[in-house]
Amino acid sequence: MSITDNELKSKLLNSFLLFTRVFYKLRNGRDFDLSYPISRECHYVTVAKELTMCFKLQTNRLIINIPPGTAKSTMIKYFICWCFAHYADCQFIYISYSHDLAATHTADIKGIMDLREYKDLFGIEISRESSAKDNFKTTGGGRVRAFGSGGAVTGQDAGLPRLTRFSGALIMDDMHKPDEAHSDSIRKSV
Repeated sequence: MSITDNELKSKLLNSFLLFTRVFYKLRNGRDFDLSYPISRECHYVTVAKELTMCFKLQTNRLIINIPPGTAKSTMIKYFICWCFAHYADCQFIYISYSHDLAATHTADIKGIMDLREYKDLFGIEISRESSAKDNFKTTGGGRVRAFGSGGAVTGQDAGLPRLTRFSGALIMDDMHKPDEAHSDSIRKSV
């Protein structure tokens, strides 16, 4: 028995974690392996649940505080793609400690959304008018913009006003360089 595209689409839209695992493998050629710690939930499952709550507007502020190298940024990138799969008009601002790092992350988002399988299943495409890796639009009116923490974000919007559904987010990921995280003055300025 084979699964139809509509069944697959429904399953992927209903599970952010499944979406991440499927598209991670398509993009990287290897599995997004879950850990199975004794007597506690895998942190990927916990993060997926919390991000899903944001998508469902059950929370509007989320801090994910896990060690470096534990796929936090990876999950955020796939979350943005999953949100676009639902609503092509989402508006995201992605901020990191440097514009280059933020642009690297948004280029990955664009790469996921450019996968043939993503386009075929969800009908979302990157607009040809805006092909920059740090500032691109979808054909459905959505947008992703990258900024460094010292950049001018004023006047830029994340999300769409007056909607009763999810429409985007301000993502602040890796706001400090690892060697600056313990500096009170740098943390305060960021």
